[in-house]
Amino acid sequence: MLLALAQTNPIIGKIEKNLEQIISIVSEGTKKGAELIVFPEAALTGYCYESKAEAFTYIPEDIAKKASDTISSVCGNSIVLLGLLEKEQNHLYNNALVISSKGILGRYSKSHLPFLGADRFVTRGMTLDTNIFTTPYGKIGILICYELRFPEVARVLSLKGVEIVCDMANLPVGGESNIAFIGRSRALENKIFLALCNRCGVERNVQFIGKSQIVNPSGDIINSANEKEEIIYSNIDLSLARNKSIINKPKEYEMHLFRDRRPDLYCAITD
Repeated sequence: MLLALAQTNPIIGKIEKNLEQIISIVSEGTKKGAELIVFPEAALTGYCYESKAEAFTYIPEDIAKKASDTISSVCGNSIVLLGLLEKEQNHLYNNALVISSKGILGRYSKSHLPFLGADRFVTRGMTLDTNIFTTPYGKIGILICYELRFPEVARVLSLKGVEIVCDMANLPVGGESNIAFIGRSRALENKIFLALCNRCGVERNVQFIGKSQIVNPSGDIINSANEKEEIIYSNIDLSLARNKSIINKPKEYEMHLFRDRRPDLYCAITD
């Protein structure tokens, strides 16, 4: 699968302008043969709103439909993961849309919320059942930014057969640990691919760090971005994430990462 991460610098409240850039990137990625194109958290809407009332002023009711209709018309065989804020009645959600040429395949609402940016007043998602998508290219799981810090979430996705976890992020200064080692740890401990697509630039005096990365099931970074707007590509073999065993010498040096688990000892996790 050819994977593309679109590290962008969205402008808060400028939804039309952001969508124009997104369409341009999707068109470029599709022409290059990308099967999966991932955007950052809130790439369509921006993130650092001062209140729910302000967000409601800028975000239209039909934002998802308008964006997906346009993206569907240019994405060809690509699947696009798009981050945005959506409103529903009196609620604001931090969502990820899964879009193909057929329209919206699914929607995931961020369920683990920091007290930061728009997440201070969004409604949290209540299930992890909607962040797994089976595609012709493999099984994809979605995290949104802060959720990478919870190893339980990535583990649940991996136990359900996900081969690549896409973390759509808005990591500001202070979030460097996600780039330095947390993403690599999630990939290594679950023997999956990890695609961390972060935004860059400055939004309302908040500096975002960029440095998006693609990590293989051994925890190695196979491609990464700098601190500017950039699209990075990697060809990845998702079959490498299906075997959870590491056999360095048969019957002498073996590790079976999922078989060797002891769920009977982990009850405290859900207390």
